[in-house]
Amino acid sequence: MKHLLFCIISLLSFQACVREDVPSSGSFALKEGDPLPAFSISNQNGTISVNDLKGKTVLIIFFSTSCRDCQQAFPDINALYKEYEDNPSVRVLLIARDETEEQVSAYFREHSYDMEFFTDPERKVYSLFADSTIPRVFLADQTGRIILTQTEKVDAGEIRAKVY
Repeated sequence: MKHLLFCIISLLSFQACVREDVPSSGSFALKEGDPLPAFSISNQNGTISVNDLKGKTVLIIFFSTSCRDCQQAFPDINALYKEYEDNPSVRVLLIARDETEEQVSAYFREHSYDMEFFTDPERKVYSLFADSTIPRVFLADQTGRIILTQTEKVDAGEIRAKVY
């Protein structure tokens, strides 16, 4: 019986990357029509702020390399990143929630992903967008208004249809 209980608890913990406990008052997430919040985030290439994104279509994807849903989405994330990487009117920001640069770099090396990313180990930026659940996608138009959100998935076709 103890073994069965352990197995059930273990299986439920795998859902933790997607379905987290949220306060009883509900959960917070920006929605379509909301403006991008004021934020800045840095990596070894410099700092990006919301002001740097004005006039661009912005795709922000929050992820964790330990999340199974995120791992399954990485091929689509990589394809989107490569598709828009050299497009000056589109900016793709990949933000690792709760992870360090070393953790993400190791995972990307292991899976041959060559994408620029940012880390948010303390959820300072993530908390401006949502309070739970990854992967989480926000697509904003050139005015800084969110035009698409995705939760627990990365639907590349839907994203491509909205990028202009």
